[in-house]
Amino acid sequence: MQKIKQFCKRHDTLLLGFLIPFCFMEILAVALEVQPFGNKSFLIVDALHQYLPFFADYWEKLRSMDSLFYSFHGGLGHNFLGLWAYYLSSPLNVIVAFFPKTMLNEVLSHLFIFKIALCGCAGTFYFKRRNKKYKIANIIFGFAYALSSYIVGYSWNIMWLEVMILLPVILVGVDRLIKERDGRLYCVALFFSLFCNFYMSFMTCLFLVFWYILYDHKNVKEFFARGIQFAFYSLLSAGMAAVVLIPAYVGIMKTSSAKWDFPKELWYGNFANLYSRHFIGTVPWTNSVFDGDANLYCGIFTLILVVAFFIVKGISWKHKLRRGILLVFLFFSFNMPIVGYVWHGFHNQYGIPNRFSYLYIFLLLTMAHEGLLAAFSKKRRQSWKLCVAAGIICVGIGAVLKFYQGKISMNIIWMTVGVVLVYYVLFMLYQLRIINLRLCIMLCCVGFFVEIAAMAGYGFVKNGQVDVNYYFSDTGAISKIKKKTGTSIAKRMEITKGLMLDESIWHTLNGVTLFGSTASGNVVDTMDDLGFYTGVNEYLYEGATPLTNNLFSVQYNLIRPEDTINTEFQYKSTEDTVKVFENQYKTSIGYGMSSNIFQWIYEDVDPFYVQNNFIQNAYGIEGIFKEFDTSPPKAKECTFYQSNDGEYVFEKTASVADNLTFNIPVKKDGKIYLHFDGSQVESTLIYKNDDLYTSGRLNAQCIYIGDMKKGDVISIEMQLDNDSTKSGVVRLKAAYFDEAVFQKVYQRMQEESFQIKSESSTKITGTINKKIEGTVFFSIPDDQGWSAYVDGKKVKTKTLAKAFLCVDVTKGEHTITLEYVPPGFKLGAIISTVSILLFVGILLLDYKKKIRKK
Repeated sequence: MQKIKQFCKRHDTLLLGFLIPFCFMEILAVALEVQPFGNKSFLIVDALHQYLPFFADYWEKLRSMDSLFYSFHGGLGHNFLGLWAYYLSSPLNVIVAFFPKTMLNEVLSHLFIFKIALCGCAGTFYFKRRNKKYKIANIIFGFAYALSSYIVGYSWNIMWLEVMILLPVILVGVDRLIKERDGRLYCVALFFSLFCNFYMSFMTCLFLVFWYILYDHKNVKEFFARGIQFAFYSLLSAGMAAVVLIPAYVGIMKTSSAKWDFPKELWYGNFANLYSRHFIGTVPWTNSVFDGDANLYCGIFTLILVVAFFIVKGISWKHKLRRGILLVFLFFSFNMPIVGYVWHGFHNQYGIPNRFSYLYIFLLLTMAHEGLLAAFSKKRRQSWKLCVAAGIICVGIGAVLKFYQGKISMNIIWMTVGVVLVYYVLFMLYQLRIINLRLCIMLCCVGFFVEIAAMAGYGFVKNGQVDVNYYFSDTGAISKIKKKTGTSIAKRMEITKGLMLDESIWHTLNGVTLFGSTASGNVVDTMDDLGFYTGVNEYLYEGATPLTNNLFSVQYNLIRPEDTINTEFQYKSTEDTVKVFENQYKTSIGYGMSSNIFQWIYEDVDPFYVQNNFIQNAYGIEGIFKEFDTSPPKAKECTFYQSNDGEYVFEKTASVADNLTFNIPVKKDGKIYLHFDGSQVESTLIYKNDDLYTSGRLNAQCIYIGDMKKGDVISIEMQLDNDSTKSGVVRLKAAYFDEAVFQKVYQRMQEESFQIKSESSTKITGTINKKIEGTVFFSIPDDQGWSAYVDGKKVKTKTLAKAFLCVDVTKGEHTITLEYVPPGFKLGAIISTVSILLFVGILLLDYKKKIRKK
């Protein structure tokens, strides 16, 4: 007990740096009814739709001791190690394995709080290293870092927080490397940062280069001598993390985001608008389609002290110049598309603008901290300059009012001015000797704490929280369904309309859907060609047809009571409120096909043509879909002309519920599918004989309308979005599904179907009886990690449509084994091992030197 007391006394500043933000966030969790204090969760936006499902898959792998190399839980299969490196690699995340899956939301919400508290502790650690005199100031500056608007707005990106935690530690390590020639702390901290999240660490590394170049080196000799050490330890930390970095790099280079797409604009917008993001009352961005937006608030007190940093004495002009250059460069980077593109790893921002602003915020806080120390270092000699700094901030507020584009809330202006005046009064009281130095710093820190806490609370309220009961009430029911139906990858299961985009992954179903930054760009493109709904880094199950269901071995559909039953599967059973529908046809993950399949024309905007061409090349059978003409639409608040068969170019004047209305009379009995693709279609209503059939975001996917009768009428009402773009294109295709032709296709598929004998997440073995020489198509996304063995002999794999795995075989019965090792893993493991041994050697040498000195 005595040792604990001594430890707490020795590290009281760091403990308070952790406990104050931790307690604040826990109190906030109680107020916002976050579990276990209610039924809410902090996991919003992509944390709900992506990260939580990925954590569920990770949880299952940890509990079952399954390999982290690959997963069939989503996306038809994906490189799990690459996904793990992007989202899940932090050692802190292993804690989820010690709790039941039903507590995953709760555990991650409080792990989120724990990480924010660690940001406060790490910030306090940095400021304490700079000055030990003003403990309360060090703690509150750490608190400001932990609850800046960047953390509040973007904290749902829970996998980024480790990088924010480690940034202050890395910078302390840089100090030690330069001043004490000791690079160990720098190396270890940067290693963990790279290991936990390589993407955000890229931004940290880029910042470190500028930080080192603009550091206050004693002379040129020190700059180059320490520069060699800086480069060595930087490369060593990357080498230690290579087991994660190389597989992650190989995986990320196959995504749609890997394509070079340098912006063409010079500026995003107005600098006054950008500067206003420092003000009290600004709502933190959780996401934004405008890439010029940024979360910059870290306290009005910070702004005043940054101005003081430049006007007080006691700080060298060279240091001011260096910090000023770095600050201006970062600030301008927010508004410069090309520079921002580089900061983001040559990656478009996709709704999360200026992700590197945590660097700018921490730089502001370091300058403000130095300004505080300098302004109060000689008692009242420079305190009047704080009043001048407050005045300059007011002038800046006036400039924002003058040059702001659009309309800024006057509440924001008056609140910001009011806070500035409060600090001004405190500075004047100190200048006039009404209060002493210690009391002035204490009151300023209290004011700083209050404004940061108030803005953080306001920000989290504005962020909103997730209703856990709404999204996860069916978890138990679907778990029971899995136990009854089995988990073979030959019998994939999908939710026809997920409440979360990756809900099938949350339930660890072997499914089709994948929404994540590591999704293969080629697979996304091919799934789009086949008629599935896709995005930049997603392909969803929405858009399936009988052919694609069998091709991708989808055996079961799960449908909730409120969802439209738009499947041809047959009802099987109900578990609680979840209905199970079963494919009447047997499925497999692999089918023998003609070698002509490699002549498949898949790059076309008409998915019915693409699927017809697939079976024609695979089996020599034609016409599974019979397309028919549709009449031009009726227009409201827009005009159009027909540019091609089923393609209409429109010019809109306003957004209304029925901008375009298509009426399609049914001329013969049959099963009908629709597909429309509109560049600006926001929502759609589809009616069958005036009865609403389905509605919502139905754009760019095949839609099963049902078994229609001659004389029926299908109506489609499209609402165009309300953005500034006035013109666009809508393409509409309609087709009958020919059941008789599909029966022929199904028979051929079954004759040469792949029969699984054993399976795991990284190895599949099965047999196939090939009637003719050709290829075996597997509904598995192809990448360099797959190895194939036919009758025990390793063979080269082939890729169909740049997306799917194929293996050529001769006529006859064969045993095929597929094995997976993530590309780059072996090389990364070797480099990491060598690098870690080198680092251990450095530690041993240093230890021997100390022994000799003693």
